[in-house]
Amino acid sequence: MKKKGIILISLLLMSSLLFGCSSTEEAKKDIKFQGIIEAQEVDLNSKIPGKIGDIKFEEGQEVKEGDVIAVIDSKELIAKKSQMEALVNAAKSQYEAAQSQVNAASSQLTKAQNGARTQEIAQAQAYYDLMVKTYDRVEKLYEKGAVSAQKKDEVKAQLDIAEQKLNMAKEGARSEDVSGAQAMVASAINMAEAARGKYEQAKAGLDEVNAYIQDTFIKSPIDGTITLINSDKGELVSTGMSIATVSDLSNIWIEINVDERKLNEVYEGQEAKITVPAFKDKVFKGKVVRINRKPDFAVKKATNDNGNYDIVSYGVKIKIENEEGLLRPGMTAFVDFIK
Repeated sequence: MKKKGIILISLLLMSSLLFGCSSTEEAKKDIKFQGIIEAQEVDLNSKIPGKIGDIKFEEGQEVKEGDVIAVIDSKELIAKKSQMEALVNAAKSQYEAAQSQVNAASSQLTKAQNGARTQEIAQAQAYYDLMVKTYDRVEKLYEKGAVSAQKKDEVKAQLDIAEQKLNMAKEGARSEDVSGAQAMVASAINMAEAARGKYEQAKAGLDEVNAYIQDTFIKSPIDGTITLINSDKGELVSTGMSIATVSDLSNIWIEINVDERKLNEVYEGQEAKITVPAFKDKVFKGKVVRINRKPDFAVKKATNDNGNYDIVSYGVKIKIENEEGLLRPGMTAFVDFIK
């Protein structure tokens, strides 16, 4: 009986130890999560169709923001730019000439509105006085028979014209002159506006071509590493086609789904240990930077084991230190939260 009791106690102790070990291992499994490493990645797409003229970098090389990764052949665009520049120059010359016509017409209008200037009146008066004296001399000579009647009539006609000019200068602006000058100004302005429209249209066309030329330079918008080259030199690409991918390996993370029953063990700012199969003996540091406010999906439906409710999970994002640049997007990783 004693032997049976001892054996029974031994069996119970062994069962407890095995159960305890199993529970401990199960507990360890419960706090370990698996996910895929992600990084900030940017696909460099072509905005215009064409043939790739050059690839400046290779996969694995580091790039800076603004570096030209690839160039689309732009010979046709350069030729188009020359044509547009010629159109712009021609339109500009026409606009400037039309503007000069506006200025000239405006000057004529101002002159018509203001009438003759003091100097012009003085000149008209002097010319009239001269013609009066000239006519008096010619008339005396005519009476003596020294000049013909025709000569006398010619001088008289010149005197009459001089008198008319003097009277017009003294009277000032005439309404018909002002109206005519105003019509000339309006016509000149219309022509200038039309010329300006053509000039602006030509400049817009040139700006558009320059924008297309800028789009032939495929640039990286971030600092990072070329993780993928999708095209080769000489290859034809269409609009929107991905030419390369740049990844910021200094900004990597892993997102996991945590069962709502264990969510109370996780908090923002919590540190974590990250391991990857590629580097079995190395542990990377991580930190929880986000816990989703809304659940992602139900991991378990209502059963007898978990009660009459579904169990949902919440997304948790852990940022990982990658100073040596060993980790890559797509790697499998395991997360152990440090309590």
